[in-house]
Amino acid sequence: MRILVVLLLLIARPLSAGEVTVAVASNFLTTAEEIAARFEEATGHDVTLAHGSTGQIYSQIEAGAPFDVFLSADARRPELLGEAGLAADIGTYALGRLVLISREPVTRADAAEAFVGRTAALADPTVAPYGLAATAAMERLRLDTATFRPVLVANVGQVATVFATGNADFAFVSAAQLPLLDAPHVLDLVGLYPPITQDAAFLARATGNEAAMAFWDWLFSDDSRALIGAAGYDLPE
Repeated sequence: MRILVVLLLLIARPLSAGEVTVAVASNFLTTAEEIAARFEEATGHDVTLAHGSTGQIYSQIEAGAPFDVFLSADARRPELLGEAGLAADIGTYALGRLVLISREPVTRADAAEAFVGRTAALADPTVAPYGLAATAAMERLRLDTATFRPVLVANVGQVATVFATGNADFAFVSAAQLPLLDAPHVLDLVGLYPPITQDAAFLARATGNEAAMAFWDWLFSDDSRALIGAAGYDLPE
């Protein structure tokens, strides 16, 4: 009986567990942690997550950073990696949603007036897709940066921190971050910014890495799609 139990345990686990390193845009970190945990439990492979702004991670990959999979917050950076021969495969895993959180009620109609004399946090649009979306929404809301104080940080994760620590009256964040924030008021900004298509890149250096290939398949599985949808993202067809 003891021998049988040992054999069953061996069958249940991969004979040799592998490792995969995944670089994640900050907006998706919490969801990526859930996906990675389920993946590790099911496969026995180990996942290491690194996170930052999409632009920062892209630059690190160009410089030779040892990532296997890149979960971007846009479609452009994975496309560029593919054109440069650094990505072997690309796929859309989520469609992001931008929201405006505030300490007092605000509507689209009165936003310009509500921002006067206040502080608003957003991600740097040159490196963070959610920051770029925020600038588009600000233009549609007719917000004038001369009338309020913008606080520009590296990524949308830091935006959430600025708001949570009381250093901003308003903040442009991902809808997926809302469960982690004590935001009294949330304004949906759908229609005020271009679609936030979040693509993943399977990096060429990971070709032949069984753990990386398994994670790539897992990312697009029904289980992962359910987690992504529940986290506040829209799902690609």
